[in-house]
Amino acid sequence: MDRRAAHQTTTPDPEETGRRLTSEVAEVESAIALVASGSASRVTLTGLKFGEQVARRFRAEAHSKGVVLEPIPWPEDAGCDLIVRRIDE
Repeated sequence: MDRRAAHQTTTPDPEETGRRLTSEVAEVESAIALVASGSASRVTLTGLKFGEQVARRFRAEAHSKGVVLEPIPWPEDAGCDLIVRRIDE
């Protein structure tokens, strides 16, 4: 397979981007709440396109609740996985 074909540049659909971002924000907020409540000591969110940006946005709030956000970036800035865990873990 031609590598260039696998990485074709397409114009992102703004509506789909907005839906995806809204969904990822909700997922991160829910994971923070779950860990902060003590119901889970760690949650791993995978396949996030905006995970690093969302983690930066919620880092202070998470820390105030005793939670750490640890992005695990994918190669070529394609997204990331996000570990949401208690600070004391």
